[in-house]
Amino acid sequence: MSSILNIINNPAPDDTFNRKKLAKQSLIEFCATTVFIYFGTLSAISTGTKLGDGTGIGQDVARIMPIAFTFGITIMCLAYSIGHITGGHMNPGVSFLMFLHRQISFTKMIFYWMAQFSGSIVASALVWGSTSNLGEVSYGGGSNSDGASLMYPNTPFLLGSTTLNDKISVGNGFLLETMGSFFFYFVISQTALDERGIAKSKFPAIPIGFSLVVVHICLIPFTGCGVNPARTFGPAVMTCMVASANGVAGDCEAAIGDFWWIYYVGPLMAALLVVEVSSLMHWDVEGIATMVSSAEQQGDMDAGNKMLNYDAAKHEDDFDDEEEGVVLECDHHQQQHQMSRKKVNKNEEEVLLYAANAEDCDVGHRGAVIGNSSASPSY
Repeated sequence: MSSILNIINNPAPDDTFNRKKLAKQSLIEFCATTVFIYFGTLSAISTGTKLGDGTGIGQDVARIMPIAFTFGITIMCLAYSIGHITGGHMNPGVSFLMFLHRQISFTKMIFYWMAQFSGSIVASALVWGSTSNLGEVSYGGGSNSDGASLMYPNTPFLLGSTTLNDKISVGNGFLLETMGSFFFYFVISQTALDERGIAKSKFPAIPIGFSLVVVHICLIPFTGCGVNPARTFGPAVMTCMVASANGVAGDCEAAIGDFWWIYYVGPLMAALLVVEVSSLMHWDVEGIATMVSSAEQQGDMDAGNKMLNYDAAKHEDDFDDEEEGVVLECDHHQQQHQMSRKKVNKNEEEVLLYAANAEDCDVGHRGAVIGNSSASPSY
């Protein structure tokens, strides 16, 4: 239920607006899934070819460890190689898990699914191209439409297809695939997504890879270990195509029996369970997250108020500086004006003084003329 509520309450990330980036990421997922399934399923063929004496005694047990470590180490290496670009899914169940966690949008999940399923077919075609000659050696492992005996079926070891052990029921197989997928996806969720995990920042691919090793060791004898719909899809489809072309119908029936659905429903069901358990683990029973969130919000408000006060004080200081500048400029103009007035007054005084001196000179001159006129004799 919490997974559905998570989808409803949390909006999907806007990760498809850049079509070129989405195409690039999908292409990388296609290439990585091709490499992963190629080497993983090839290990099932190579170990079966090189180990054992032909009697089948002890052969299956000897093959488990190398196959398990091939899948685990391959996913670890590829996760380190492309995880920072695409997230390193290489598994439709993991992409579904990320969608439920609202890490990717529904559209991106569909693009990843198309890349992963098509990559699995290409990988199985490459495996067939790498091992097809094994079907030409006489062994009695199968027969074509003419009844000719073959060393192996025309698709050696069904190209690594996941098949259900005939000693267990379909219900047993479904539970095994669900539990194996649950463990694998749970490790992914808690190491690659949980920010509190110790593996988040440095080495999430290491526990993810080893968890896949553990799952393969446990599930290979019973279901062949799917825990990845793409890993089951490619070998089964390619086996049926090759078997149909070579007239070996039994191979397709062995690769796709009435148990085929457990390899698809089981991982998707496990992804839902992982989201539910993760939500339960993150349930804030003590209200600490709420308190921290409130404290952070209060801290943000205080920081905002401090910033507003700082801006207000800064503007006030700027205004005071401008006002002081205006006052100083006005005082400067007033001083210049006063100095000009003093100069004018001084000039006026000089003019008046000059005029007074000139007037005194005129008076003195007139008096001298009169005096001279009085002193002159009359004829």
